Amino acid sequence: TQADYDEMRRIVAENLCAICGADLQIRTNPEKQTVEVGCVDRSHRGYIEKETYTQALRRGKAVPLYIEDKITKRMLPVKADLDRVIALVATRFPRADLDHPSAALFILDCWRLDLDPLLGEVVPVTFKGKAGKKVVTPIITEDGWLSMAARGCPEKWIGAPRVEPVTDADLKEAICNDREAWVWKATGRTKDMVEGQETFAYGWFKKKEEEKALEWGTPAGELPGNQARVRAIKRWVRENFPEARHKMMELTAEWMSRAEGVTEAEEVIDAEYRVLTVLEEGKEEKADKGPLITESQEKFLLRLAKERLNSDEAQMSLKCQDRYHKSLDKLTKKEASEWIDELRTLPQEKWERPPAAAEKPLEF
Repeated sequence: TQADYDEMRRIVAENLCAICGADLQIRTNPEKQTVEVGCVDRSHRGYIEKETYTQALRRGKAVPLYIEDKITKRMLPVKADLDRVIALVATRFPRADLDHPSAALFILDCWRLDLDPLLGEVVPVTFKGKAGKKVVTPIITEDGWLSMAARGCPEKWIGAPRVEPVTDADLKEAICNDREAWVWKATGRTKDMVEGQETFAYGWFKKKEEEKALEWGTPAGELPGNQARVRAIKRWVRENFPEARHKMMELTAEWMSRAEGVTEAEEVIDAEYRVLTVLEEGKEEKADKGPLITESQEKFLLRLAKERLNSDEAQMSLKCQDRYHKSLDKLTKKEASEWIDELRTLPQEKWERPPAAAEKPLEF
């Protein structure tokens, strides 16, 4: 479709090959009979963003002084008259329809998070509820999460993750119970990891979400794949930089309180920040505690185990006990996704194929 092609053009314009750093291209895949984005070398997989000077500066790198000066002049004034700052933000985001109190609250949230709306790190989205209630919800962008992680954890930050789309329909169903969803995978590392170690996170955007986004007229409806990619990057940051996640917890609860009664705002906050669940006693829910494995995930995991490990359900139950110290049906969705991904990437020479049956002598 035209939307898919527009998204491919945006990926080519904003990303490079994660392996060799070459420019990407839109090409045909004769085997799958599809059009896709990729490196000139077809064996290379994954993209890495083209980092701008602004992103580099906000992520702790040195940039030429004359460029730094230009970027600084574009940034939100930290110590300035609040009315002037409100005017700057209102001009930058006219569609948000910010009144004076909501704009002031939004700016204070930006200062508390050390994020700059004029640099595109955080965006105000306005929702209107019954009885004329107006709620402004800050949405932290991909740049915002990455710069927050880099500035908050310089001892861990080593760079943005590489990303790639997931095209396997079975894997999509295993991850989010939607074979037609847009699913992306973000993979990266931090300085405190051992050589060769990496972590990954999935982001997805379901068909139902696309329909709702089109109805509301939000950008996600026009670029659903990009929304899934951004969610994968955000999730990777939140899982690998707990400092950034902790910083968000108090504000997330505060935003949800402000949005009480405005259903659309509550849904957006839940979709954007659901990983920052806060328990009633005020403690953060551990990342490895989450929704249990879905039925489709379990079926896909057992199918892969049969194909690649020659293991039946009973053998997989034993492997699960050894590996996670719990039964297969008690795995979380995240643990199941990690195991599925591991089996899918297992080199063919490692597959545990059953020995061939001995041939019987011919009888005459």
